[in-house]
Amino acid sequence: MYIILVFTNLNYLLADNNNLRNHILELDTKDFNKKIVSIEKISEIKTDLSLLTLKSILNGKLFIRKSDKKILLVEVIDRKYNAYDFFDKKELGIEKKRKLKKIKINNKIRNILNNKIAILQLSSGTTRQKTEAIFDIIKEGNQKTLIIINELLLKEKDKELLLNLNLAKNSIIARYGNEIEKIEAVKSLSGSTNNDIVNILKSIVNNKIISENIKLEATKSLEASLGNIKFNNILKTTFFGLSLGSVLLLAAIGLAITFGVVGVINMAHGELIMIGAYSAYVVQQIIPNNISASIIISIPVAFVFTGFVGVLIERLIVKNLYGRPLETLLATFGLSLILQQTVRSIFSPLNKTVYSPEWMSGITRIGGLELTNNRIVIIIFTLIVFLTVVYILKKTLFGLQMRAVTQNRKMASAMGINTKKIDMFTFAFGAGVAGVAGVALSQITNVGPNLGQNYIIDSFMVVVFGGVGNLFGTFIGAFGLGLGNKLLEPYVGAIVSKIFILLFIIIFIQFRPKGLFSLKGRMVDE
Repeated sequence: MYIILVFTNLNYLLADNNNLRNHILELDTKDFNKKIVSIEKISEIKTDLSLLTLKSILNGKLFIRKSDKKILLVEVIDRKYNAYDFFDKKELGIEKKRKLKKIKINNKIRNILNNKIAILQLSSGTTRQKTEAIFDIIKEGNQKTLIIINELLLKEKDKELLLNLNLAKNSIIARYGNEIEKIEAVKSLSGSTNNDIVNILKSIVNNKIISENIKLEATKSLEASLGNIKFNNILKTTFFGLSLGSVLLLAAIGLAITFGVVGVINMAHGELIMIGAYSAYVVQQIIPNNISASIIISIPVAFVFTGFVGVLIERLIVKNLYGRPLETLLATFGLSLILQQTVRSIFSPLNKTVYSPEWMSGITRIGGLELTNNRIVIIIFTLIVFLTVVYILKKTLFGLQMRAVTQNRKMASAMGINTKKIDMFTFAFGAGVAGVAGVALSQITNVGPNLGQNYIIDSFMVVVFGGVGNLFGTFIGAFGLGLGNKLLEPYVGAIVSKIFILLFIIIFIQFRPKGLFSLKGRMVDE
């Protein structure tokens, strides 16, 4: 009996796949109306493969090979068409563009695809997919989805999904229900910060045909929603300030260590960050099929490789220029240009993309607040890196010797500490931390030869503002400047806010030359 059921299910699956293949091939036409009919047929199959089909069409990844009408999934990376068999996911290698035919769509089909994907995901997707589908339904506002929503409301147990399903249901009723239904639906939408809900309420308020009773309730609901949006914008600005602060902190930690201990103004620090970002890119090219693993592995790889580059810089250039800050500044500035040109020669001047794993992609919704996952991860990662560096400096022998050299180099040497060796390892450690910062930055921006130049000035500002060589001051300085920058941006713009921050630091340093927190020690105080 069991074998019969297995064969029956297998026959159904094969039949579905054959139907799906035929419908996909029907999309190979210039008639967009015929394409819409085929998409309707694909969405009726209701399998994971049909959902993948619709998503692949929407994302421009579904192709048909001209020679044998084979259906392919294609990933375009660095202008190369990497092909996979659509049905068994077997890798087929690189195909030439002229041998493939892409399933083309227009805006009307794009809207239909979004709606069909949403309906399929509501029926069989994960919690995250269902949530995304619900918000797509709110945007689309299709009356046909009400039947599916009502069915899911009876079955669903997840509280957040139930809340969002009711929101979607009322958003549709507010547009298409009778007067009594519309008034109740509009009341239930009060305070929602979803942009599509706000637009629905605005359209109701501005609609001259709708009755005054509905308009009155819509006005009240809209005012509540706009108030919540204003509050959420403050929270969002704070979040972006913390995000910018975490980026500045990551970029400045290594500089604070080398500047504080070795006393070197390293103008090539930005290029060390850039090398760390390229390390992440190279690791991802070596391990292309597991993005999560490649990102995690790239952290120690970047630390070790950039640390090794730091040793070379210290041994070959910096150690011969101790006590000569102007020459060191010029030498490291020249080195930064050499490193940029080296990277251009190896990787080309074009920006490279380091792909983010799924757990770093998308948005986390907390009530009406939407926060990007990659920035949440970077804030947490920054705190972990900072605490790790603090632990190394406070609880290890290397950290003890580093602090001794920072506070009194002559006394540390007299106590048997090899100060030249500590200088080398300190420079390497600071460079390694800069490399780790590069890995993090690769997740929020493109990787290119000029990546480090975007952060070198800000890193110096953070270190000087917080206090040279003081990690706690660097922490406060980074988040303080990050928050200050983002809080000013909505009022004066991004460029003017940076100018204001720079003027503030200049004025601050006039009154407190050693920064927020200065180092303590005999040599430092001299």
